[in-house]
Amino acid sequence: MGVVEWVYTVVTSLVLAAGLGAVIRRILGARVGWLRTLLVAWTALLVGIPVTGKLAVAAGVGTESGRLTTSQGTAVAFLLVSCLWVFAAALAVVMLLEVLLPSGTVPGPREAFGRFRSWLRRTRRYLQIGRAATGSGLGAVLRGGPGSASFGPALASVFNRSGVTFVKLGQILATRDDLLPADTTRALATLQSDADPEPYDAVAATIEADLGDRPEALFAAFDTEPLAAASVAQVHTATLHDGREVVVKVQRSKARRQVEVDTDILVRLARTAEQRWPWARDLGVSRLAAGLAQSLREELDYRIEAGNTAAGAAALRERPDLVVPAVDAALSTRRVLVMDRLHGVPLSAGEPAVAGLTPQRRVELADTLIAALLDTVFVAGVFHADLHPGNILVLDDGRIGLLDFGAVGVLDSETRQLLALLLFAILSDDAVSAVDALTLAFDVPDDLDVPQLRRELGREIAALQLQTTIGGDTFARIFVVLRRHRIGVPGDVAAAFRTLTSVEAAITLLDPGSSLLRSARAQLPSLLRRLAEPKRVAAQAVSQAGVVAAIARRLPERVEHLTSALGDGTFTVRTRAFGDAEDRAWLRDQVNNGLAAAFGITACILAVVLGLHGGGPRLTDELSLFGLLGLALGFCGVTLALRVVVRLFQRRE
Repeated sequence: MGVVEWVYTVVTSLVLAAGLGAVIRRILGARVGWLRTLLVAWTALLVGIPVTGKLAVAAGVGTESGRLTTSQGTAVAFLLVSCLWVFAAALAVVMLLEVLLPSGTVPGPREAFGRFRSWLRRTRRYLQIGRAATGSGLGAVLRGGPGSASFGPALASVFNRSGVTFVKLGQILATRDDLLPADTTRALATLQSDADPEPYDAVAATIEADLGDRPEALFAAFDTEPLAAASVAQVHTATLHDGREVVVKVQRSKARRQVEVDTDILVRLARTAEQRWPWARDLGVSRLAAGLAQSLREELDYRIEAGNTAAGAAALRERPDLVVPAVDAALSTRRVLVMDRLHGVPLSAGEPAVAGLTPQRRVELADTLIAALLDTVFVAGVFHADLHPGNILVLDDGRIGLLDFGAVGVLDSETRQLLALLLFAILSDDAVSAVDALTLAFDVPDDLDVPQLRRELGREIAALQLQTTIGGDTFARIFVVLRRHRIGVPGDVAAAFRTLTSVEAAITLLDPGSSLLRSARAQLPSLLRRLAEPKRVAAQAVSQAGVVAAIARRLPERVEHLTSALGDGTFTVRTRAFGDAEDRAWLRDQVNNGLAAAFGITACILAVVLGLHGGGPRLTDELSLFGLLGLALGFCGVTLALRVVVRLFQRRE
């Protein structure tokens, strides 16, 4: 065979295979992969043609040399039935592949290569994390869980050895007193995210990729040495062409890929932990891991932080003593964030940060910070969720600067009211109102023992009345009670409690005589009045009244229909068993499958009867008319049966 004939044969067979594959997909009535269908159809043609010739010889229709030994009509009928059975065999192979490996479960070449690369990266990280766990002794304390005294230090050691992503995860978990015991959160709070700076060439490449030009062209001046370097980003100082001083936060070039691999591992490990240890199921570590992974991914998108910073500035615009750096939107992207530079000293530096302030100014700033915090949490509903002393600057001009709006809490109106009521009840030693508020604001189990919760919470609230400041363990004991009763605290509510605790440390550094707890006791009644002020309540009442009015306008007409029907004696109640479109589609599928199965079984039975009978006119010495009809009916029955089986398996999947 020449090259031209070979190419012609291959192309023709592929065209025929494509047509045959289209018919297979149409008859099966299911979403079958095109590639596998084409391969099966092509194989059926290559194998079926010579097999059909062998069958023709065995049935006495022709000879090995291709000469007919019967009439042309009989030969055509036999050839047609043989082709139908080759087609049925192809259908059976496709069905078997769909049952064993449904379409979509086997990736294509490009996807398979991507999965293989991901598997290699994940395997390397598994080995690194495994070595870290072995060296820290975590495996020995996992059975005991957070209740074990060694759990927190061992977990902190593993996170510290496992790289930047797990360090960041540990820092987030260190703030979740609502989920973990105080010993564990204290151990995780020791994790530090400082890291060696990334080379300037890599920083410049990231900026050029996101902003379209080198830093030397985008800025009038750009400091190649970073001001600070953390696990996923580093900060450089720069000057814009208009003379403004800014800071440029640049994400590390490999941070996103590393986070994707590590969060995938985290979710997998969490699922394994839930299967093996009861404490992991009680904590819901799979859901917790998914939430942490989502938080990390959001932190890698600096457009979110830019929006959070703008929201924080809007919430504090009426307070001139509090400064939020303005974001340069034109120079900010997913991996680059440019903000005004604030000159000052962080409160975490201690006394040097407030050395230049007069005692009266320190009191004023402490009062301003307290009022702003309570107002943003309970009135505005948008608050800084990571307001520790390191993110609070005492500026050179004597004002306060707030940094790092990567984490912002948002509370809806109802939650703000309930949270204010809960905190007021706690500070007022009112356990009854506190339990009522938290059952409305939090996720409580159906079998909650309210009297027992009220007694346990009441004891902790009574002990809280003796405190004058909010410390790290102020709300920790209350969270222990909530965990014991399986009460879930929403993430933003937990962030609000965390912010109250962290800001107390900043208040004490500003003015040792000030107390957030004392101020909250004094200001919460006025905040509750603001939340329930007539103007706010009236606005809510107007919107609700509008909805009620729309319903009321339709009421007279409906009442008239009901009374008329009752008066005429024609009042009836009718239901539509399959009024929903999905119900009708389900019923239609069941009827179609049932009829197809019935016809298929009937055809197969008739085929067997005709084949066993063997009567009728003889077409050849080996083949009768009834036998040929039986083969045709058998094809119909098998085809219908295969269609039903594929549809049933795909519906189950």
